[in-house]
Amino acid sequence: MANSEDDDLPEFEDLVEIIPNEDVPDLSEAEKAWLKEDAEDYDWITEMDKEILRTLAFNLTLTPAVIADNIGRSRAGVSRRLNTLNAGGLVEKEGRGKYSITELGVGYLIRGP
Repeated sequence: MANSEDDDLPEFEDLVEIIPNEDVPDLSEAEKAWLKEDAEDYDWITEMDKEILRTLAFNLTLTPAVIADNIGRSRAGVSRRLNTLNAGGLVEKEGRGKYSITELGVGYLIRGP
């Protein structure tokens, strides 16, 4: 006996019309960049690093002070972690004291551990 919740579910034939008939979507360049990496090589990423990457993920170029203000951390701490993220290829320094996220950094946010 079917319960009333089953009555609300669409039939399989109806789902075929709703779900696009496409292969698995193409990976973005960021995801491809990340998938080429060995995730274990990024065990050094801290919670602060993740906060920094999420802040930069909106295609922003920001200074350590602005990032620190937005995530509630010290400017000195953010600056140290940005240097580490830069060395790891997840952010890049653009100009004097400004940073942006790289495709690898975006890939980490999308597919990382």
